[in-house]
Amino acid sequence: MSYLNKLQRKAEQNFHNFSGDEFMGYSPISGEELDPNDRTLTITVSNANTATAKTATIFGSVKDLTDANLDSDLTISVAESSHLEVKTELLQNVFRIKGLKYSVENAVQFSNPISIKEKASTGGESTRIWQPLNYRSAQNNLIGQIDAPDFELLVSGKTWLEVSVRPSETITFTFTLSEKAELKNVLKGRGVKTQSHRAAPTGLPQIDMVARRGF
Repeated sequence: MSYLNKLQRKAEQNFHNFSGDEFMGYSPISGEELDPNDRTLTITVSNANTATAKTATIFGSVKDLTDANLDSDLTISVAESSHLEVKTELLQNVFRIKGLKYSVENAVQFSNPISIKEKASTGGESTRIWQPLNYRSAQNNLIGQIDAPDFELLVSGKTWLEVSVRPSETITFTFTLSEKAELKNVLKGRGVKTQSHRAAPTGLPQIDMVARRGF
């Protein structure tokens, strides 16, 4: 067999070994398992105004990195860190949300839709509307909480949520992360993407035990 024939045969073998994201055993997007203790963002928004509803902006690093434009009656806190820290990290690393628990003090708050916005560097801006009422039902025993396990959103520095918060209302979003980009992994020779295939916990043992098997 000639040298050229050997090269051709080797190339054909490599081609047949190629499957989607993987080539010769190397996958540029696969990464580590996402730390199970690093999958939650708990964001609380409080409106101190007793008479007027206020619009809160969550995330949106490029729009307002330091919350300088936040209404003085609103307070945004993140249980795991801070809103500033989350938005600063989003300038470099993106993440995907898969699962949301939304808690309120007054169920009337659920009537206010949530706007999902994203801005492009070319100036264009897209808006999608997410309706909390779509998850309300007579079978829901927790009047002040909805569970949306299918809520999914890819969040970057150019993504933000806008929600109108009723007077004297406090709302809490508990987001579950399913994927996260870690650019520092490049220097470690690892995949950039960390991920988890486990669904967000529901609090119902029978369902959560099944979910541990992956989805």
